Amino acid sequence: MAKNSMDLILRDRLQFTLNATGGQTTVYGRFDLSDYVSALERKGLSIKEVQFQMRDPTSTTLTNTGIWDQAARFSAAGTGDTQSGGLKIYATTRAYENADTVGIASPDVICIEEYLSYTGPYDLAVGLPGNLTLLRDKYGTPDLHPNGFPVVTDLLIGVAADGWRTGDDQTLELDVMLIAEPISITQKQLTEMLVQGQDQ
Repeated sequence: MAKNSMDLILRDRLQFTLNATGGQTTVYGRFDLSDYVSALERKGLSIKEVQFQMRDPTSTTLTNTGIWDQAARFSAAGTGDTQSGGLKIYATTRAYENADTVGIASPDVICIEEYLSYTGPYDLAVGLPGNLTLLRDKYGTPDLHPNGFPVVTDLLIGVAADGWRTGDDQTLELDVMLIAEPISITQKQLTEMLVQGQDQ
């Protein structure tokens, strides 16, 4: 989305660590918007766009660039199994207990990005996977909220992972960039936010 004269570009960097099998239960980082929002003062932001960038600054293979390896290759060659790894990132004003309950119809969810890496059967003769498929889906702010998503609180960035074996025991970084416009919040909008906040 084109930046107009009133838009702000805000940035933050979050970290999370995958476990020994490339997993991570749902965790949140807080994107501090306190300088720009206040329910009491009816001061808010209309979030127009959210961009995510995964980074791996401790990569042992891409040491000069820190590029995150999007192929969740499995380390256990020789099993002959087909396996998959998944990573889910989303921006929300509501803390959901588990990422598996978060979708584009979930209240207070601004955008979602999902990665799926599918490793086909290992070729036991050469010890390599027979195929590798990478899928990335992004349900972005312009798609879900074309007029911007009004907020009067900090933003939560949720992350969860399953079997991302190229990241075993690694601390990854997630860069987040927001494009947002300062707005005045009406009483009607505040009431709608309160009602939606009570929606289960």
